Amino acid sequence: MFANFFTSDAVQALTDAVRTIGLPDLVDIFLVALIIFQVIRLVKGTRSGQVLLGLCVLGVTNYLANRFQLLTLSFLISYFIANLFLVLVVLFSTDIRRGLARAGRFTFSKANSLVLEAVNEVVRAAFFMAEKRTGALIAFERHVSLGEYVEAGAKLFSVVSDRLLLAIFNTQAPLHDGAVIIQDGRLAAAGCFLPLLPSEDHVSQFFGTRHRAAIGLSRESDAIIIVVSEERGLVSLVRDGDVEVMMGAGMLRDRLLTHLGLEASKKKGKARK
Repeated sequence: MFANFFTSDAVQALTDAVRTIGLPDLVDIFLVALIIFQVIRLVKGTRSGQVLLGLCVLGVTNYLANRFQLLTLSFLISYFIANLFLVLVVLFSTDIRRGLARAGRFTFSKANSLVLEAVNEVVRAAFFMAEKRTGALIAFERHVSLGEYVEAGAKLFSVVSDRLLLAIFNTQAPLHDGAVIIQDGRLAAAGCFLPLLPSEDHVSQFFGTRHRAAIGLSRESDAIIIVVSEERGLVSLVRDGDVEVMMGAGMLRDRLLTHLGLEASKKKGKARK
């Protein structure tokens, strides 16, 4: 009987609480849930995710220290928590910068004939290199600037062509180890070194250096990166930390046009066929 009373009492309390919820409360709950979801998505599979888990363990330890009056441990943890804001800024600086950059993206883009031509040239070069087992790393800049990587590379600012890409990634060429960055349809720089995924990251064991660099860049920006694997002869597209193997030139072209906001050109190309 007590259980039935408790259940009915709890249901009544829940019903009363639901009745008092207004539109502002629903909006508030939705925004908080959205922020929590974005934070989890941002740190998932990164070093920051491990740090966040460590902070949770620290919080539990602090509670136990206070509960059982472990004075020295409680003092040390309290001192650390007092400076937690600065610690978080230092630890999560990369993720904060990446999150703010993504939040400031614009969702619309203008079809650009130079970008369209660059896509066609990159697709041709990528599958030719895959056939010849020549490794390559090609990044398309979108809304988040890749200027810092361009500055560190060999600046070219030339028209993109499959022959130029093949020459750059020739194993005898001095720039073949780095990445090519394409800005606004122009080959901005070659021999660029991208931010590597940390070696302790759980996905790094499945990929080589080029894939790790592509994933690292895609997590810090909204760039679209094409990776040609010399070991497997596969072409992959990397975006937002996800790697997708391309099953053919048509698939790669469609993905690039979609992600670069060139849907109109994509539909036009299909209509001509």
